[in-house]
This record gives sequence, structure tokens and C-alpha cells, in this order.
Amino acid sequence: MDKIICVNGDSFTQEYYQKPEDRWTTHIGATHNLAMGGSGNDRIFNTTMEYLNQNKPDTLIIGWSDPGRGTLSYQDGSRLIITPIRCFDEENAEDHNDILEFYYRKIHNNYVSFSRTLNQMLFIQDYCKSKGIKLLYFRSVMHNELDDKSLQAVAKEAFMSRRDPDIETMGVKFNLQKLKTLVSRLDRDIWIKEFWFSMHDYIWANFDASAYSGETPLPADAVKAWGKIVSKHL
Repeated sequence: MDKIICVNGDSFTQEYYQKPEDRWTTHIGATHNLAMGGSGNDRIFNTTMEYLNQNKPDTLIIGWSDPGRGTLSYQDGSRLIITPIRCFDEENAEDHNDILEFYYRKIHNNYVSFSRTLNQMLFIQDYCKSKGIKLLYFRSVMHNELDDKSLQAVAKEAFMSRRDPDIETMGVKFNLQKLKTLVSRLDRDIWIKEFWFSMHDYIWANFDASAYSGETPLPADAVKAWGKIVSKHL
């Protein structure tokens, strides 16, 4: 019996504009693809758990996206995908620019989004371990880094009292430690190639992807090379 390989992520995993024979998900024999272009990590997490509640794949591969992207349920029950440049209905691609502006002006917070992503990574990591599901992670268009300077910049945006500079400094320190603790719990061994490895950075460093816009195919040789890398971990 063929193994069940489920993948999830954003456009780098959906590969909508790639020819089927050029897709890295085709090269590795993926049987289920939950990804959608523009997806943020809330959608990736929610659709993964919806799938896992009904299925048990042999292998699950997730390409984590930009924590700055969001997902909201619309009043008719449909799902909206929110990116810094567009908000659209997942089912019919209808644009909702009013919600786009409201989301980034009133709702989005870098600390909340990134810490939630880390918690989502940990939850799926522990779930798959308990169920005997092989799990592989990589970063897609997630540009967050894990050095102290980068994490501190995120921690500064957490909710805290800012009336007293000393209290604010303690708040930043406290939230920085919370981020570091979450990062320390991530399993280094489930990441493709190496811990915190980025498919996006790999392709841009090794192939000519200058024409890629999110609505055009990636270079076929780049996608094929990525597929070979993933295959080595299956």
C-alpha cells in the first residue's frame, strides 16, 4: 500500500502555477495537499488539525508561512485569507480591502502572531509524535530569525504596561524569555535539511527566481532540486 503523504503551507506548497509534473509535491508523491497561496499560519494550523482529526497520514510536511498573514471567518461562514497586500475569500477569490485595512490597523500584533506560530508548531510536533506520524517542517516565506536581537524586537510589541520605563524593560525581558522557551522546545530533528531551514532562502540563493511574483511559477529546476532535498528526509 502506498504511503499517505500530506502537505500543507502557502503558495510554495500549493504550487498552483507550477505544471503538475514540475511540482515538488509531485516529485515526493504527496497524496493530500491542503495548502493555499497566501495562507498564514492560522489557516495552516487549523486545516492541518481538521485533517488530522479525520485521517492518519504516514508523513506530514508543513511549510510555515509569514506570521504576519491572517485568517478570519466571514459572516457567511467562508474563510478570508489576509496578507499585507490583499485580503480575499478562499472560495471565490473576492477581495475585501476594507477588512485588509482594518486587520493591520487594529488587529495584527507581531508578538501575538509569532508566539502563536511557535505554539502551533509545538502542538503539531507533539501530536504527531504521540500518533506515530512522521513530521517534517520547513520555512516558506517566514523571514523571522531566532537570534536575540530579532526575538527582542518581537518581544517589544507584546502587551505590557508602558507607563514606567523600568516596568516596560522588565516586560520585554519577560516576553523575550517566553519566546526563547518556546523555541528551545522545538524538535531540531524534524526540520528539512537543518533547523529553521527556509525553502524561500534556498531557492533565492541558488536559482534565478527574480521573475517570481507569487502568481508565476518558480524555476522548474529550483522546485525539482527542492523536491530532491525533501525526498531525502522521507
